[in-house]
Amino acid sequence: MATPFQTEAWTEYGLGVLVILLRIFSRWKIVGFNWQGDDYFAVLCLIFWTLELVMLELIGQNGTNIGITDDIGATLTADKIAQLEFGSKCLLAGWNFYVTLIWCLKACILFFFSRITLATSQQRVVKWTAIATILAYMGVILVIWCHCTPVHKNWQVVPFPGDQCTLAVANYLSLVVLNISTDMLIVSIPLPLLWAVKLSLKRKLAIGVLLCSGVFVMIAALLRCILSLKDIDGINVSTIWAIRETFVGIIAVNAACIRPLFSGSRWLRSSKGSSGTNQKYSGFSDKDGHQLVTIGGGGQSVDRSGKPSKRRHNKYNMTELDINSSEEQIVTPSEPAWSAKGGRGNTPASSSSGQQGGIVVTTTYEVKPGNKI
Repeated sequence: MATPFQTEAWTEYGLGVLVILLRIFSRWKIVGFNWQGDDYFAVLCLIFWTLELVMLELIGQNGTNIGITDDIGATLTADKIAQLEFGSKCLLAGWNFYVTLIWCLKACILFFFSRITLATSQQRVVKWTAIATILAYMGVILVIWCHCTPVHKNWQVVPFPGDQCTLAVANYLSLVVLNISTDMLIVSIPLPLLWAVKLSLKRKLAIGVLLCSGVFVMIAALLRCILSLKDIDGINVSTIWAIRETFVGIIAVNAACIRPLFSGSRWLRSSKGSSGTNQKYSGFSDKDGHQLVTIGGGGQSVDRSGKPSKRRHNKYNMTELDINSSEEQIVTPSEPAWSAKGGRGNTPASSSSGQQGGIVVTTTYEVKPGNKI
């Protein structure tokens, strides 16, 4: 009969799989199979999420070398020792799968932020954060494999390899420091964009919750470390909190991509120009002189009637971020937009529209590939 920990773990696993599949479906509805980097990392998340749960189950069935002193080891049979060694190997593998899953989730959100910060100064911040995140991942993996040497002591049962190898306190400390540090960097990326956006406070908060959901992951990571170290002699608390942390991370990271599925008829609304032609950028100037730069995810072109265009998506997948749409939209202060014909945004059409206040002028930029210099 399943234990309460097993029931909770597999329930969260099923919900996590559902969230990832909904994310994949949502992106498919928007961009088809013209996937971006975060879409591929979402598939990797599904794989490592499954591996993490399998390792948890095997650890529960076989046990580990935690707490097996020399006195206890002397009473064990050869079969029991082999069983504990196998469970300890699963624990080491589980550490690697768990950490890799956490960093795959970070990669998902970094690719997402890379799209919504395209052509903005924050793009450089995303790149430097990505480098720091990669180095942090390498650091954690290095600690996992090097805190106990030779490596076989990680699963050695008899003689007792020592608490340094079995309890792996170094793993918890290095993980919580590097995990939360990189999360703080990632969460800070969209804040300047939210500050500049011209939206009501309510909508800013709603979009902020979606974009800065990494805060919930940081809280879960901190709780996992504290509670695991508090009950360091047992494996149950550590493993179940690893599942809880990654479950929260899966929901937080994929929430923004799933949101369009629950926004009704507006989820196919596109910010592209009314001509329905493919383009790299689309600018919208409001009466306050702020430009709406549509960048990133994968919106769908519309024709003059407002219906989805039958044209193929362009390779840039430019979209807008809206709490009620499938698109990634950012409003940033800018100079008056240039029209497709090279004119300024203060042409007669745009001037008359600006005087009425409620009308938004769409400026379309058509970018064609040319020879590199």
